[in-house]
Amino acid sequence: MFKIFDPKTIRGNLTLVLTATLAPCLALGFFVTQEFVRFRVYRITEEHLQVESLLISYGLREWGIGVANLAESLAVSKSFINANTAEISSTFKALYSANPNRLWRYWSASSQPKLLAHDGSVSIKAIRDAEINQPRRNYFQAALRGFSTYEVVASKTSGQTCLMVSNPVFRTAPGRFPTFVDASSLNQDQSAIMNIPIRNDVKGVVAMCMPLANLGRETGLLRLFNDDRITYEKNKDQKFLSNPKGFGTAVLLVSNTGQILFPDTENSASIVPTIQDLSKSTIPSLYPLAQRAMNGEELFTRLKGSGHSYLALTSRIDSAWSLILLVNERQAAMHVDSIGQIQVLVALLTISALFVIIAIRSGSVSRPISAVGHALKKIRNGDFDIALPSSSCQEMAEFLSNAEVTATRLKCYLKEVTSFAVTEKEIKTAKAIQQDFLLSSLPSSPTYDASAFSRPALEVGADWYDMVDSENYAFIVLADVCDKGIPSALYMSVFRSLIRSKILDRVDSINSAADASSVISDAIEQTNNYMATNQNSSMMFATLFIAAVNKTSGMMYFICAGHESPVLVSQAGEHLLDTVSGPAIGLFPGVSYTVFDVQLHTGDTLIIYSDGLIDARSPENIGWGIGRLRALLTTTRVVSSSQVLNTIVEHADNHMSDADQFDDLTVMAFRWLGTLT
Repeated sequence: MFKIFDPKTIRGNLTLVLTATLAPCLALGFFVTQEFVRFRVYRITEEHLQVESLLISYGLREWGIGVANLAESLAVSKSFINANTAEISSTFKALYSANPNRLWRYWSASSQPKLLAHDGSVSIKAIRDAEINQPRRNYFQAALRGFSTYEVVASKTSGQTCLMVSNPVFRTAPGRFPTFVDASSLNQDQSAIMNIPIRNDVKGVVAMCMPLANLGRETGLLRLFNDDRITYEKNKDQKFLSNPKGFGTAVLLVSNTGQILFPDTENSASIVPTIQDLSKSTIPSLYPLAQRAMNGEELFTRLKGSGHSYLALTSRIDSAWSLILLVNERQAAMHVDSIGQIQVLVALLTISALFVIIAIRSGSVSRPISAVGHALKKIRNGDFDIALPSSSCQEMAEFLSNAEVTATRLKCYLKEVTSFAVTEKEIKTAKAIQQDFLLSSLPSSPTYDASAFSRPALEVGADWYDMVDSENYAFIVLADVCDKGIPSALYMSVFRSLIRSKILDRVDSINSAADASSVISDAIEQTNNYMATNQNSSMMFATLFIAAVNKTSGMMYFICAGHESPVLVSQAGEHLLDTVSGPAIGLFPGVSYTVFDVQLHTGDTLIIYSDGLIDARSPENIGWGIGRLRALLTTTRVVSSSQVLNTIVEHADNHMSDADQFDDLTVMAFRWLGTLT
């Protein structure tokens, strides 16, 4: 019995600590529970408002898209383009009959516009007044300049405050109309609009007047409030904002220019309602919130009104409209107190139950914990082979099982990481070896200037360039093995060594052009025979360009074995050395390769490259191409081999932008400076 209170044991320590902290925990738990519940209520209210704002925003956006599409479809119809007023009036009347909430007009596109057609709901006097006032309408001026717009105006033709949607009618139907803009925002810089020339191809202007009194019904807001997912009251006008008794929930729709589109205004039909009217409501703080909403800010906050507090959420519908959702704080938090009492009661019962359970079960809990502690000590010392006892308690059994599984996985992970470490080290070693194959600096001579660049697509590449300088000749090599990565790099290392050794064996004995041709042809043919006979099981091959340049005469002898044709840049322009000496190396044994020659003149520059240059892909998967390379060389004044090399690589990289390099990229530039005199 007394072991229960022994602080040296897990059981006694838990029991004593729980007893000593029970009283303050009850008080603290009550306070924390109340605040947590209140916080959760606010958080849930915010999430609920966000969901409802998404539903309302979706409905409004879909309505807006529908209206825009209807206006655009009318603007491109034949009768509107031809200004057939009889057919237009007939169309308007049919639309008005189907939906009396939408009032349709067709204006001429002129400095003194005429109302050419309407839906039959306009008096003669209203037409005269509207025609006089029409040139001052922002939406009309915007339409004359080709913009599809909407604007809240006090309509002369309907005598109501309307959301006016307009669309220009072009003499020929355009491919697509510009995105709708809020013409009211153009008030802020009227001169900017007037500075845009009026388009000559605008035949007329289609305008739809939507009275704000009908906006809730037309947009579906009133129907949306019947949705079980929406909890807002059907406030069709703004009277609830001046009710001292407050309200439960409300929705306001404002434009980015400060106009109140919903609910309907109590003002005269000739006055456009604005958010400034909110400063006179029972919630004056709603006005600065509406200012932030019209600027596109999205926030959740608490507003203080006359005897009431409200939780408010602002939500941006699009670039021109924003929502303000309001919920009475008392309504949102009405159950906080009762929920808090229930939570306190549950906490008391839980603590009591835990006290009893800990006192009874702490012995069975402490033993497995102790076993796991010993197991962890073994794991810490590197011994992952552990065996833990079983337990009748499901959670404790899972705890013990997880400890054993963790030990097993740690053992496997350690083995895997060790293996990866070896592999990574091998890759780095292979990369270092391959870098040693590429010359860190090319030979130099008073008669030529050479530069090279190579960048693999993977850690290890399969392109290779080389250069050997002798007393009378300079040898140039650039090769590309099919595919990429470590297998290709291994293949490259073999034939690179063969070619280089065969050139070095005879480089000092070259006395004539025939000798130079023989050196490069023998090196290629012997290497090809060996690779095709002994290394063909991998079905790999390599393309290659090799040249021997006479350092006295500038005569160049070369072999192009299935490789990309080099570009020779001279004073006369640029052209491809597109002669083919034979197939790629390693495909067919016994092949003879033809040696070609070309005379280099002072200032001539030879550009040799692998297919990774012209196949460099843009983010749109478009290759750079030989055409871009040749065009670049045509417009580039070659000063040095390094200058033209850097220019080529820079343009290829700009073409690739942020796209991945999918193939090894290698370029060499050899510039003939001329014979020393």
